[in-house]
Amino acid sequence: MKEIKNRIQLKMHQLVAHSCNFDIRPTKEFEQLHVSLLKFYFNAVDVNIDYQEELISIWNTKPLTTNPLRLFDINEAIADLVGYTNLQETLDGCIEDGHLQTNFYKKLLLKYDEYLPNEDDAMSA
Repeated sequence: MKEIKNRIQLKMHQLVAHSCNFDIRPTKEFEQLHVSLLKFYFNAVDVNIDYQEELISIWNTKPLTTNPLRLFDINEAIADLVGYTNLQETLDGCIEDGHLQTNFYKKLLLKYDEYLPNEDDAMSA
């Protein structure tokens, strides 16, 4: 089981490396991948990435209230700015070990499977 988790994490790292190989900004698909990974990692309501300024804007909700009818209000979201110097290292740092994380990564890998390098190609190189 641990070997499968390690393989999934390795494939995620490969996908992140491939998605960060761009000049000005990534394709829409890879931008969505970056946002999805950051939203999941930070448990955020919304994420915006400024690739030129190397800034990530993250909107998180305030802590949950005791009122069961009011979990959060988007108007009360707390914004944070995270700067980065290397996007790939930043996104690689968001890849964690855990059952919930592994299931999320499987979903992303299925969605972006066409962008992963073929393992047969690596063997022939």
